[in-house]
Amino acid sequence: MGSRTILRGGEEMFFLPDVVSFYSSVMEEWKSEKMIALLMGCSQHKPYSASFMHKKTIGLLVKHGLDEFVQQYIIGEPLVVVPREWEEKYPAAHYEFPPEMLGEGGREVFVERLKRFLSKAISHHKHFIVFAPNHHKKIILAASEGLFSPITVPYNLYKLPMLLKTIKEVLDGKV
Repeated sequence: MGSRTILRGGEEMFFLPDVVSFYSSVMEEWKSEKMIALLMGCSQHKPYSASFMHKKTIGLLVKHGLDEFVQQYIIGEPLVVVPREWEEKYPAAHYEFPPEMLGEGGREVFVERLKRFLSKAISHHKHFIVFAPNHHKKIILAASEGLFSPITVPYNLYKLPMLLKTIKEVLDGKV
């Protein structure tokens, strides 16, 4: 983590300059042409790839040669969306935001910013798969409403085979 400050707090964090700057960078600079966008929830562990479920998901994609077709996005408060490739870019690995600190005002900001991102992302990805805990799944579904209907896979270690099957069916044109 180096000498970077760990940002801590609740929904006021959506408006911190570093958080707003990160979101703006994602909106203005990030590009991916991978066919599938995999929307995952954030984790307590930073970088996210240090968490058990993220490790397992990354391993599954790499093992089956799917990472070149699947763009991983981590959805969470307060950064809204973090491409896997930017998970160590400040402040992505340098914050603590307990989900229970998200109030209604913060949820509105979260959904609105995510909707803006997804509006951009639909021109880059053909399919969206949600593999996230219920808290983040509800945010993603609210933000995608009116844009597209994502495929949802239950978020559970034992559902990784279902995630693999879903991704393969999407790539084979069966979905």
